[in-house]
Amino acid sequence: MKKENNFDKPFLTYDEQIDKLILEKGLEIQNRDDAIRLLKNYSYFDLISGYKDPFKTKNGRYKLHTTIEDIYALYCFDDSIRTIFLKYILKIEKKIKSLISYSFCEENGEEQVHFLNATKYNYTQENQNDINDLISRLKSIIVSSQNYPYINHQKKKHANVPLWVLMKALTLGTISKMYSFLPQNIQYKISREFQYVNEGMLVQMLDLLARVRNVCAHNERLYDYTYRKGTIDDTDLHEVLSIPKRKDQYIKGKNDLFAVVIVLKYMLEDADFKKFIDALDDAVECLFETTKQIQRSQLYRYMGFPEDWKDIRDCKIQL
Repeated sequence: MKKENNFDKPFLTYDEQIDKLILEKGLEIQNRDDAIRLLKNYSYFDLISGYKDPFKTKNGRYKLHTTIEDIYALYCFDDSIRTIFLKYILKIEKKIKSLISYSFCEENGEEQVHFLNATKYNYTQENQNDINDLISRLKSIIVSSQNYPYINHQKKKHANVPLWVLMKALTLGTISKMYSFLPQNIQYKISREFQYVNEGMLVQMLDLLARVRNVCAHNERLYDYTYRKGTIDDTDLHEVLSIPKRKDQYIKGKNDLFAVVIVLKYMLEDADFKKFIDALDDAVECLFETTKQIQRSQLYRYMGFPEDWKDIRDCKIQL
């Protein structure tokens, strides 16, 4: 018998999708027209397939009295926290772009030949291909400057595009890679602007933030995010927050969404971080006011949040 996979699933009309949810999955649909409107606006794949898991039982059916509005509530929660995380990651993105361009140009000068020169980076056998790729990417932006009026202006008027001008066109992912390839003395100048962060930590933190920024920008699911590249290093905050361990490894705040919260604690100004936590708390409470079909401990498990996660708002990082 041919094994069924996602590609074998037939097209279903909106009414057939509703019938499947009711008859096969046990979802309660109180108003078919409202349910069809949700499917039209968000699609079965994004809404149902993306957010059904916390509402399902082991036998694959929905918990008793679960409605499509409950699933939509989780969808809206995820949408709201994407907006919150993106807002504060962008603050860090702006700051790190400013710091990199200033520190690099302070060391090397403002001519574009310097940041397009592989020898200005930590050019080793291990990372030379990646550095070559980075330089090719920077060159391509300058060459296709018609897409960036501010770059085109610099090129035509001065025949030179300083790094601080080019920065605006670079993604956080590219910036993250650039920082990781910089000589240690420049990395140090940048990292010391974040009081409790060293060069190695900053390489890792920027990579994580770049990946989460992409999740937010592309409207991908965030609340159960997993950092698939690995884990962040243990920090003082893991100890301060008394996060439990299993086999000498912290079980939360390593490769989950709470790891991103920890990184933001280290990299945001204190006032901004407190606003971030307050906004996140409001989003969580709004979810629980909207649906009773997902438990607080269950949500926190998906997010990787400890029960007392809000303590991070006012806790002090130890030196």
